[in-house]
Amino acid sequence: MEEKVNFAVVGVFVLVLGAALVGGVLWLSSGRSYGTSYDFYQTYMKESVAGLNLNAAVRYRGVEVGRVQKIALAPGNVEQVQVTLAIESGTPIKVDTVAILSTQGVTGIAFVDLTGGSRNSPVLQAQNGAPYPVIRSGPSLMVRLDTSLIDAAQTLKNAVRLSDELPQLANRLQRSADVFDNMSNELARAGTNASAKFTS
Repeated sequence: MEEKVNFAVVGVFVLVLGAALVGGVLWLSSGRSYGTSYDFYQTYMKESVAGLNLNAAVRYRGVEVGRVQKIALAPGNVEQVQVTLAIESGTPIKVDTVAILSTQGVTGIAFVDLTGGSRNSPVLQAQNGAPYPVIRSGPSLMVRLDTSLIDAAQTLKNAVRLSDELPQLANRLQRSADVFDNMSNELARAGTNASAKFTS
């Protein structure tokens, strides 16, 4: 005995299931970026951007405000890396805002940290026909630590050199003191002789 299949019911079921599946995928993929508009900025890093990936976070004073859109060598200057940032519209990017490459905890995941930006500073605008406004970049924590270590090593080297020269300096001071003593003794004798002659 064959069962009769109602093809209309099966077709409606497939259509409803397909629509629900497409709607669920769109809802899950939209996340918080759905309906959010972005402004684009560029920054130029003078240090290595190892660990910084596309879609890495951009944070403004610790608050996530965007993503890294593009990473490339700066055109015409191989000493810099051009990083394009997509930042949520309305984020107060000011003239004195600085972009710093930072890493998160022990994982070493790199992100761009925006700092500065005083209340009275004007809003950053694109200059000289540039496609995007350019945010100034600052040295990362690792670069600052390297610089501090180099300075400390130089100071230590100078201290060692000074300690090596200290005995020679002490000898010179001793000789100068001896010469001064001899001169004062000669002056005292000459004064005594002059006084004796004057008295006689």
